[in-house]
Amino acid sequence: MLDFKIKELPNIKFSHTALLNYYNEVVQNYQHLKWTPAGVDTLNHKVGGVYSWAIQSNLKDPSKPCPPYDIKNDTDIHPNNDFKVPTELIFGFGKIVVEAFPEVRQTVISAHPPGTVIGEHIDNDEFVKIHIPIKANNNSFFVFGDEKYNLEEGKAYLINTTLPHGTANEGDTDRIHLIFKFPIELVDTVLSTDWILDPSFIDFDLLEIKNLEFDFNELVDYYNTIKQDYQYLKWTMPDIPKTNLGGLYGFGILTNKDNPDDPTDPPGIRTDKKKFEPLIKPTKMLTGFAKKIYEKIPYLEELVVTGHPANCGIPPHIDKDEHIRLHLPIFANDKSYFIINGNEYVLEPTKAYLVNTKRIHTTINSGNDDRIHLHFKIPIGKINYFLNTGVRI
Repeated sequence: MLDFKIKELPNIKFSHTALLNYYNEVVQNYQHLKWTPAGVDTLNHKVGGVYSWAIQSNLKDPSKPCPPYDIKNDTDIHPNNDFKVPTELIFGFGKIVVEAFPEVRQTVISAHPPGTVIGEHIDNDEFVKIHIPIKANNNSFFVFGDEKYNLEEGKAYLINTTLPHGTANEGDTDRIHLIFKFPIELVDTVLSTDWILDPSFIDFDLLEIKNLEFDFNELVDYYNTIKQDYQYLKWTMPDIPKTNLGGLYGFGILTNKDNPDDPTDPPGIRTDKKKFEPLIKPTKMLTGFAKKIYEKIPYLEELVVTGHPANCGIPPHIDKDEHIRLHLPIFANDKSYFIINGNEYVLEPTKAYLVNTKRIHTTINSGNDDRIHLHFKIPIGKINYFLNTGVRI
């Protein structure tokens, strides 16, 4: 038995602005996925104006609007009927939430216009819900018997939906929440973990990782193999005026080219981001050490090897995607630096580092030897999981 009705969750660290931006993009570009309850049995609740978007669906066709109810007579229900089928809304804040929380399902944006009332009911005894208000008013309530609770923007709340509860929007504006559920047995995990849903809450420039164990010699052998056998997949950055990018090279171990035998395009000059990102299709280089790390960290993105020749560097920038990078130096020298927020860092072979690429960063190789790293992206939503899980390659 849970000993609460509603519990505020200050350990969920997120940007309400990022959430609101996500919602605005959903409203602007995804009206075809918007659901309204016309013709749906709503158990006599006052929900006539309710609308929602399913970030995770239980329909075979996730391009259709998905009701927030389990419609048993819908022949389009996915065989598992578990509301875990991803829709087009798996991007931005929605993607971060789905990636972050264990066993998350039925992630939705749900809106209750003024006058909406959902009578007291019990969802079930297997799951509880988290609500993150996107838009709220002071007269919109969760109701438990005679008790009313008002949920505020900028906060997250755990709702004990195993108890009789309802909602009432007595205000004059729509009450709009991001909602998702997870198994009740994971409540202690959710309460005891700091969930970072926004990169501004990452409090380091660069962090040496101790929980990743690997055989450095096997990594070096892997690089020597791809250098010998896969030169046809090597890309080289063209000489771009007023930069030190000329000569930077790399091997895309993952790609999304239609033909994985084509070299990936160099980062930063991909003309169509949606076409080239994320890099998820294996090339022939997904073997040996790379295959092991791909299998051990299945949520990684854009697994690559890059080389910075002498006097080569990358200008200051912030990565646009919601991730940070893990770097495994293969060859380095003491004049090859990451500079993050003005601080210089030398990355040493045999070690692994998380690099906060959501801060202004640059790389400079002032040495005489190539600086060569294997690296990949870790989505923001998976940072906690990665930092708290031992990985042996």
